[in-house]
Amino acid sequence: MKTPMLCVAIACMAASPAIAADDPAKPDVVAFNASVRVEVDAAGKPVKVEAPADLPVAIRAFIEKRVASWQYEPAKVDGVPAPAVTFVKVGACAIPAAEGYRLGLDFKGNGPALVSQGPWFIPPPDYPFELRRRGAEGTFRVTYSIQADGTTRLASIEPMEGTLGRFVKPFRATLTSWIEGMRYQPEQVGGRPVSTEMRFPVSFMLSSAKSGPRSNDEYREQLEARALESKECVAASGPGGPLPIATNSPVKVTPIPAG
Repeated sequence: MKTPMLCVAIACMAASPAIAADDPAKPDVVAFNASVRVEVDAAGKPVKVEAPADLPVAIRAFIEKRVASWQYEPAKVDGVPAPAVTFVKVGACAIPAAEGYRLGLDFKGNGPALVSQGPWFIPPPDYPFELRRRGAEGTFRVTYSIQADGTTRLASIEPMEGTLGRFVKPFRATLTSWIEGMRYQPEQVGGRPVSTEMRFPVSFMLSSAKSGPRSNDEYREQLEARALESKECVAASGPGGPLPIATNSPVKVTPIPAG
């Protein structure tokens, strides 16, 4: 499901100071994703940054410090700036160094946080058996909104170029059920959760090489393989996949140090 539509985030990659390795038996290269909760005040200043608690302390501290250094444009209520909460998505890659590891960070976007079995990874929709048997494939642009309670509401499913019209209806039924089963942590403005629109392409492809990862383990393997292909492994840019992109987050993030 690799598509330019997924590449809307601005990269912000930098090498870090070395971070001590807790376990020398771990793989030489470790690539992972994280969703970082960021509270900003009405002036756009980050007042609280929280990386996932299950990360090693040193790595979590580095990610929080880097994300806190970026620029944030605050949300507005009736044109008046207001405090807000958003979730900043980052990709990271740790490479071995004499002192431990060096960490590269890549900004992936911001918006509500997906509640799933793994960071960012969305288990793909089931491929309708009859369509698979008939060799049918299709790619769709899915748009939906995250409600204030974290549930989803489908807005549209548009067939993209190359998708045969006679297969649209059965694929649409599968996509509708799949989208409506997702749950999110919504963003907040002024202490209240708000709705956010999301958009991303989904492909049904008979070749697994085209369709993307089918499990968290496979997704992590692809992340690490991609990291190994990078000469310095600082990009930490994972393979294309079903990653929703927030189109109207109330908080705008520029991943460069604040002036």
